[in-house]
Amino acid sequence: MKKAIVSPLCSGLVIPGLGQIMNQDLKKGGLLLGGVFVLFIAGIIKLVHLIHSIFRSGNMDNSTPEMIMARLGEQNLTLLWVMTALFILLWVYAVVDAYLGGRRIDKMEKRSLVP
Repeated sequence: MKKAIVSPLCSGLVIPGLGQIMNQDLKKGGLLLGGVFVLFIAGIIKLVHLIHSIFRSGNMDNSTPEMIMARLGEQNLTLLWVMTALFILLWVYAVVDAYLGGRRIDKMEKRSLVP
């Protein structure tokens, strides 16, 4: 199957960076995989910290989901939004780059087949 189709699908639907690895761009693929992994782990740590601070901040014995959500709304979520935006940008970049790289490889293969 054409790399211009398979590579961006792997980066977009499976893991950002996988399309670059399929296109034999191992360094870029590794950096994208590492960046996505770091952002994912940092986001999980931030969420756990936020939830822990909500439950630590008062009597949660008779709290309703509405009270928990209200307390969550009072928290500073700026860092979490920044990490989410960076993750999305990294993901979009991985898909576009995998498509362009796959298209370039497909053109080179097509040229080598033409006598």
